[in-house]
Amino acid sequence: MANQLSVSLRAWPSDDKTTESLPFLISRINEQRGSFRNITEASLEEEIRASDADDSKTLDGIEIDEEADDENNGKSNGEELTVAREEIIKQVGEAYRSSSHALDLVSLLLSSHVPKAAAATISPFIKAAVPFGSLSAEIMQQPQQSNEEKTSEGLVNIGWRMQSLSRSADALLQSASSLGNEIRRETTYWQEILAVKEKGWPVCRLPREKHTLGVRFGFSEAHAEFRDRGLAALRRGTDGKIELDRGPRWQKDQRVIVRLLKDGNPTATSERTQETTDDDQPLTQHLLRARNSLFDEELYHEINREARNLVNQGVRCIGSAIRLPFRNGTEIEIDLVPMDEDNESVSDESAVPSAILMALRILLSHAHHQNHMLRSQLPSPITDSQPPRPFYSLLRPILELNQHDLTSREAKHLLGNLKRVTSAASIPFIFEQTASSNLFRVPGDISNSKATTIQTLMNHLTSSHHTQMTLHLPSNYTTLTLDIHTSILPPNLGTSLQLSTATAAVDSAIAQMPHTLHFPTLDKLWKHVEFTTSLGIVALLQASERLPKWLVQKSPYEADLVGKNPETAQKDRLGISFEAGGLKVVWCKGEKTGSHGWVAEKEGRETPGRGLVDMVVGELG
Repeated sequence: MANQLSVSLRAWPSDDKTTESLPFLISRINEQRGSFRNITEASLEEEIRASDADDSKTLDGIEIDEEADDENNGKSNGEELTVAREEIIKQVGEAYRSSSHALDLVSLLLSSHVPKAAAATISPFIKAAVPFGSLSAEIMQQPQQSNEEKTSEGLVNIGWRMQSLSRSADALLQSASSLGNEIRRETTYWQEILAVKEKGWPVCRLPREKHTLGVRFGFSEAHAEFRDRGLAALRRGTDGKIELDRGPRWQKDQRVIVRLLKDGNPTATSERTQETTDDDQPLTQHLLRARNSLFDEELYHEINREARNLVNQGVRCIGSAIRLPFRNGTEIEIDLVPMDEDNESVSDESAVPSAILMALRILLSHAHHQNHMLRSQLPSPITDSQPPRPFYSLLRPILELNQHDLTSREAKHLLGNLKRVTSAASIPFIFEQTASSNLFRVPGDISNSKATTIQTLMNHLTSSHHTQMTLHLPSNYTTLTLDIHTSILPPNLGTSLQLSTATAAVDSAIAQMPHTLHFPTLDKLWKHVEFTTSLGIVALLQASERLPKWLVQKSPYEADLVGKNPETAQKDRLGISFEAGGLKVVWCKGEKTGSHGWVAEKEGRETPGRGLVDMVVGELG
C-alpha cells in the first residue's frame, strides 16, 4: 500500500482575474493594514528592513534541504510510476501464462477424444513436445444400479417429461384463451367503431395521439372553447366496449332549463328530453347525450354574454340564472342545471317554456350556419387589431316578439273595449285584425312552403313582424288603420306604431288631420283614436235627421255641438268625450244641464238602454 501511486483528478486551478483588480486590492489592504491614513513611507521602509533581517537569520541548510527534498520528491514520483508499470506488466504476464497452461491442459485431455478440436487450441510448444493422446481421463469404476433404481429413475424421467409437457400444454391453452379473448375484445371494439361510423359520426385520429381513434361530436362552427371540447377519444375497455374519453375538462353533462315564474315562484318548466345514462345504451346514445350537453353549455354561455348588453330591456342576471320580462307580471328564467336533475313539481303548462327553449336552440344553430357562410367567403384584409367577437342575437328576437305580442294584445283589448262601449251606446263600430306574429304560433303555410321547416321558422323568428287593425268609424266614411311593426335588426330596432286615416268626407274635421301619424307609445295613439272616434260620432249626429239643425260643430278640432234654439232663444250645447274607458255625453239646454255615460259591458252580456242618438234627441230635440 505504501508504493501505491495517487493520481489527482482535480482540474488545474485557473487564474482569477478579480484578485488582480484595483477594487479587490484596495479592500484587501484595508483589511490587512487598516485605513490609508496609517500608512506612510517611513513605516513601509521600516517594515521592509525588518523582513530582510528575518530572512537573513534563517539557516542556509534549511533552504538546501528544501531544494533536496523537492528533487527527491521528483525522483520518487518517477520511480513509483516505473515500479507500478512493471508490476502491472508482471501481473498481466502471470495471468497470460496461467491461462495458457490451463488451455494446454484441457487441449491435451481432449486430444485423445477430439484430436481436431484440440489441435486448434493447443500451443505450438506443447504440440511439438508432447504427442497427441498422451494425456486422457476416464471413469475408473461406474457405480452399478439395481433394477428398482433404474425403474424408479425411468419413472422420474417420465414424470418430469409429462410435467413439462403438461405445463407446455397449459401455457398453450392459456395463450389460446388469451388470444381468443383479445380477438373478441378487438371484434367488439371495431364493431362499435363501424356502428359509430355508419351513424354518420366523423371518426379521426387524435391530434396528439396518432395511434388513438377519436370521434367528433361537437360543432365545427362553434366558438373555439367549445369546438375543441367536441372531440373525444374512443378507448377500448377491459371488455372490449368503447369508453368515451372526453378529456379532463369534462365534469358532468348539463342542460338548459327554462322556467316561467310568477312572483318569483316557478309555475311551468320546459319539457325534459328523455335521455338516460345507462351503460348498456349504445355508444351513439352516449354521443347524442354528449353533443346535447355541449350544445346547451354553449347556448347558456352565449345567452349570458348577450344578457349583459340587454339590461336596458329588463334582462337581469341573478346568480347563475338569467331572467327576462314576460307578460302579465311573469318572468322567464333561464338556467343551466345537471342533465340528471329532475324538473320541479310544477304545473303541466310547459308549452311556453318549451317553445322559448326550442327557439333559443334554433337561433344558436342559425348562428352556426351564419358562421359557416361567413367562413366560406373571401377573408377580410389582415389588420393589426383583431375585431371583437360579436354577440349572437338569441334573446333579442324573443324579447322583440314578446313586446310585439304584448302591444298587439293591448291594442286589441282597447279596441274590443271601445267596440263594447259604442255598442252599449247603439253606435255602429267595426274593427278587423289581420294575423299577428306570435312566438308560440307557427306560420300556417309552413307545410306548403318550398323552403325547409327550419328556414321557415328562422324567417318567423328573425324577420320583421307586422300586425294591422282596421277601424270603421260610425260616420261610415272614415277608416283608421293601425299598423304595429317590430324590427329585429337595426336601424329600425324595436316596435313602431303608425295610424293611417282615410275618409271620403273631404270637408270634415278628420280630413284636415294628417293622413299618417307615428306615435312613440300606445297610450298616446289610443288618445288620438278616442278623439278621432268622438269626431266620427259628432259627424254621425250631424248626419242624423232627428237632431235639431241648429246644432253645429263648434270647432273642427272639438267634439262639441253648439247652437241657439230659434223657438226658445236658448243656447244649447252638446259635448262628447271618452273618459275612464267609457263614453260620456254632456249637454246644456238653456240653464238645464245633464250628462250620461256608457261603459263597456262584459262579453256575452247586453244591457238594454237608450242609445246615444235617442238620448240626445230626447234631451235637446
